Amino acid sequence: MLSSILIWLLLAWSALGLMYFLYRACARVPRHDPKNLVHYLHPVDWDLLESLLDPAADFELRWRLSPREFREEQRCRMRLFRELLRRMSHNSAVLAEFDNALFGKDDFTPGPGSKVEEAAIKVRLYCTAARIKLRVWLSLPDTLRAVPMPDLARLRMAADLDGPKVYEELKAAAVEAFADLQPAELDALTRNL
Repeated sequence: MLSSILIWLLLAWSALGLMYFLYRACARVPRHDPKNLVHYLHPVDWDLLESLLDPAADFELRWRLSPREFREEQRCRMRLFRELLRRMSHNSAVLAEFDNALFGKDDFTPGPGSKVEEAAIKVRLYCTAARIKLRVWLSLPDTLRAVPMPDLARLRMAADLDGPKVYEELKAAAVEAFADLQPAELDALTRNL
């Protein structure tokens, strides 16, 4: 009799402990407030992105610099572009996360958030493909002069996606999905994207 009471007490204590841990785990999940969205985004310098992907800039650098100087300059430009790709990928992930949290995807009706998800997937796909190409190009040793340094303009298209175009689609979808923000917050959102 005493052993069955102890077993029941032990089970009750374990159940209460489990409920406490589940409560603490759920309480730690951050609440996604659209006002905080802007603070999670990393700004992408659009002018720098366009200048890096400009074929005329590649041609002008090739013409103006010696092959060695061009190789060094192009490697620097590749690293800059890799950073911009990382920011674009991060921003698309943040927008998709906020979109899922705010517009709850339990019902299967397309809404303003579904455009954000589709655009975020395209941006992530483009960024992944372009980063893989960049990694291969940057891994080539400087001493290998037989292989010409590639043009960054060739990375405008990766995985059959036009990078700047799909990022513009993501911006437009985000502005449409988060239209309920205050005008100043919406302006900050577009500025940070």
